[in-house]
Amino acid sequence: MNREEQLQWEARWALRTAIAAFVAGLMLLVSGLLFIPEDREGIEPNPDILLSIHEQSGAYLTSGVLAAVASLILIGVLLYLFRACVARGAAVPHWFIYLVVGAPIIYAIASVWGALDAIDIADEFADGTPIRGEAGEDRASDLGGSSALLVGLSTAGTVGLAFLFVMLPLRARRVGLLSPFMGILGVVAGALIVFRGQLPGLATVIQAFWLGALGALLLGRWPGGRGPAWASGKAEPWPTAAQRRGVAPMPGEDEPTLDPTPPEPEPVPERPKSRKRRRKP
Repeated sequence: MNREEQLQWEARWALRTAIAAFVAGLMLLVSGLLFIPEDREGIEPNPDILLSIHEQSGAYLTSGVLAAVASLILIGVLLYLFRACVARGAAVPHWFIYLVVGAPIIYAIASVWGALDAIDIADEFADGTPIRGEAGEDRASDLGGSSALLVGLSTAGTVGLAFLFVMLPLRARRVGLLSPFMGILGVVAGALIVFRGQLPGLATVIQAFWLGALGALLLGRWPGGRGPAWASGKAEPWPTAAQRRGVAPMPGEDEPTLDPTPPEPEPVPERPKSRKRRRKP
């Protein structure tokens, strides 16, 4: 595929990819808002979460399903960005495409399976005793062990998806497809995927915001416009704020050359000779 064909392909799929990014981000936000654990007095954190899952099993399962569907939609979004990076000579190995497709699928399977497994554990915990105090915490820990296969799938999907969110924005930023802000924000979103258990709300919001910003960029709605690399099909630096204001030349433009020879001084006009007055005798 030559450069012109690549640009035509990107223009043809930009709208669909932007819609997919918006939908995936919205699903992630809804998924994070569906299940909110309660804070019960006298109950340790792990038993408290299990009781919340037991009481809100429908919302918890729906949250996992939405996260899984959002992950599957991400395949199209990340694949679009991957092809755009490769076309502009980014240092992305071609085997990376298997990770683009495989990691979201594994993450989706682990999300649904993990939700079903957590609901079974929560139901078993809620139907028995003890629940309160250290005894309830110990019992929750004993019941909380998942199968090795589920743990492996969850770890592989989470790490793989986080790696995609880190590497693709960095490569896209290097060839001028993303601004420095979006490149750094993608790295932050990828890192927070790994720590989603500790910071679930923050991770979901930043990941959804990055997807929304990417959708706006693909539609040409990004503040200040898109970088020149999107129109040229080759790697070009993202314009700086000074370049957008016209203070500095845009990427690819020649800077004004300065004449090394100093300008000649302007001639100083001669002053007329003054006549001396003769003294009267």
